[in-house]
Order: sequence, then structure tokens, then C-alpha cells
Amino acid sequence: MRQREKLQLYLYQLVHGEKPGILSAILLGVLRIFSFIYGLGVRVKLGLYSCGIKKQHKLDCTVISLGNITVGGTGKTPTAQQLAMIIRDMGYKVVILNRGYRAGWKGDIGLVSDGKKIFMSANEAGDEAYLLAKNLPGVPVVVGKDRAVTGEYAVKQLKADVVILDDGYQHWKLARDLDIVLIDTLNVFGNNFLLPRGTLREPLANLERAHAYLLTKVDQSSHNARNNIRNILARYNCIAPVVESIHNPRAFIEIEDWYKKGLRCTKINLEVVRGKRVMAFSAIGNPSSFEQTVADTGASAVEPVRFPDHHSYTMAEMQDVMQKAVDQGACALITTEKDAVKIPAEFIHSDRPLPMYILSIELDFVDGMEDLMLLIKKALKPQPNFNNVVPLRTARRRGIEASK
Repeated sequence: MRQREKLQLYLYQLVHGEKPGILSAILLGVLRIFSFIYGLGVRVKLGLYSCGIKKQHKLDCTVISLGNITVGGTGKTPTAQQLAMIIRDMGYKVVILNRGYRAGWKGDIGLVSDGKKIFMSANEAGDEAYLLAKNLPGVPVVVGKDRAVTGEYAVKQLKADVVILDDGYQHWKLARDLDIVLIDTLNVFGNNFLLPRGTLREPLANLERAHAYLLTKVDQSSHNARNNIRNILARYNCIAPVVESIHNPRAFIEIEDWYKKGLRCTKINLEVVRGKRVMAFSAIGNPSSFEQTVADTGASAVEPVRFPDHHSYTMAEMQDVMQKAVDQGACALITTEKDAVKIPAEFIHSDRPLPMYILSIELDFVDGMEDLMLLIKKALKPQPNFNNVVPLRTARRRGIEASK
């Protein structure tokens, strides 16, 4: 594990009360001071935009932002993927703008995919952007820190009708037509402190800016927990609709087949691991949710292996994970698509003692999607000769109704 990742892990454990002691108490006090300064900066910056002193950049297309109010994984990438497919199937040219977190590309504009061909590796584009490009034929993906710059590129060069900002709630520089905030029902608002004392990017009062809320992984949370979240949201914004979604496991894919064939790879039925010992490993923001999804397939999961979020695996680390799985009598390793793009190709194509399966997960909307679709259709600019009706089969599969 790299020094930066060790520091991130230590700070995470510290702010969540997992590091008791006098030194920890002192450090938390210092972090609380920095949180006050950070919160003041957030309020000043947002205030400058609100009163017009700092100007927002307006694109000549519809802009839909997906984001969250906390750090960590809430399911933004699979949501961006699903909404991009829905809007693409309505006849609009969709482009996804991704920040390119931990991307090797350092330029202002990085074209990961033009919708037909992928031009960057996972190391160059960042794991999330590369995964979106791999899974979304017909939808270009662009990386760059300044979404006003990449947005202009999307409109002028890629002829975008709609751009989706992946993780854009705090990117106030770019005006948007729709702000959707994702909330992980298993890790709602962290410890309710702002960064760096906690995991909040903004004060909870800033939830009022959202046009809609999307609760993720609701099948793994209790009814009372979801009601509590809804009550908190209504305290700040009682108008925005609340949509519920689940991460639904569809199939397993052998990682070597996934690399060679992409979307044309062979899907393996989930029943293949039912009642058998498997080992899950991941480097994502909320590994416990993924591990629960693996358990829900009916597999008997041995102790999982976790790495820090966005970790890039080495050959030695993968060999160590494989050996642990063999020693514990597992019949397979199971990981996520996000992790798959960061595993060395040398290991993937090596003579492995166990298969390594990617768990293919699809976001399904289970409640409130009709209200969100009304907001999306209202935000979309009418296009001549375009069919803005979601096909009935697609609508049913994705948990929404065809427009009327």
C-alpha cells in the first residue's frame, strides 16, 4: 500500500472514531479547526456564485449533473451509465464529462472515447472514465478538471445535445439544468462533519440546491433508515422528488474474456457459485455493499480483501490475493468492473489456479423514477425528428414507464 493511501486510510479511521487515544483527540481537534475554515471557504465561494460576482458558464446544450454531498462511493458511475443509455435511446447525442480522478492524462481535454473507439487506457483516463467508455457504445467520454472547457469541446466538436457531469454537484463554475444528488443509504452523511474532520463536502443545508435525490442500494438498508433519510431531505427541500434504486447483480464474467471481448463477452450464471466458497476483493469507496451483493448471490464468502479506493494493483499484490483465496479453499475470486480495469494484464493472462469473475451489476430504479423522468424531459431541449419516448422494453427493464 502506498504512503498516500496509508495516510488516507488512517484519516478515515481517525474521523470515524476507530483510533482512540489522546493523540487522536488532539488531531481531531486540529481537523475540526480546518473543517471550520473549509466550510467558510465553501460558503464564500458558493455565495459569490449565488450573488453573481462569479459567473457560471452556460453551455449551448442540456446539462445534467450527478453528484453527492459526501466523499466516497455512492454509485455515481453506474447511475451516469444508466441515465446516459436512457437519454441516448431517446434520440439525443449524450456526452459524459468526467473529472478523470487519478488519471495519468494531465491536459485540459482528454478524449477517452468518441463513442466508437476508446483512445485511452485506464491509467491514462482514470478507472471510472475508462469503465464508462468501455460500457457505453455511442456515448463519448471526456476527462478534464474544468468541465466548462470540456463541455465546450463536447458541444462544438462532439455535437452534444446533452452532457452528463459525473460527480458535478460541487463544480459550480458550470451552469446546469438538472442537479441530481445521490445518497448511499448504507453510509448516509458520514459522521456529519465537514472535511477534513468528516466526509461532508458541503453543509447539509446545501442539499436545497438539488432538483432530485437518488437513494442507492435501498435493498440493503432498512425501511426506518430510508424514512429517516427522507425526513432529513424534506427538512432542506420538500419539493425535489426522491428516487430509490438498487444495484442488481446480473451475471459473472471471467476477467480474461471481459478484456478480450468487451460487451460481447460470455455471461456466466450467478448459480455457478451458489453454496461455494469465494473470495471478494475490491478497492472501492464502499466495499461492504459490494461484499453483501456477493453474499446475496448465494455464495459462501470467505474473509474479503480490501484496498483503498482507486488503488491500482501490482502483480505482487494480485499474486498474494490469489494465494489467500487458494489457502482458504475458495473456488473463485470475485471483483468489480471498476477494479478489473486496474489489474495488471500480465496477471489476467497468466496461468491462474482459480478463475477471477467480475460481478456485473446493473442499476435498477425501483421507486420514483417516473418523477425523475418528468424532470429530465422538461430539461431536455426539443430536437426535430427525434423520438423522445423510451422504448417500452427498455423502460420496463430499467424500472421506468414509457412516456405517454
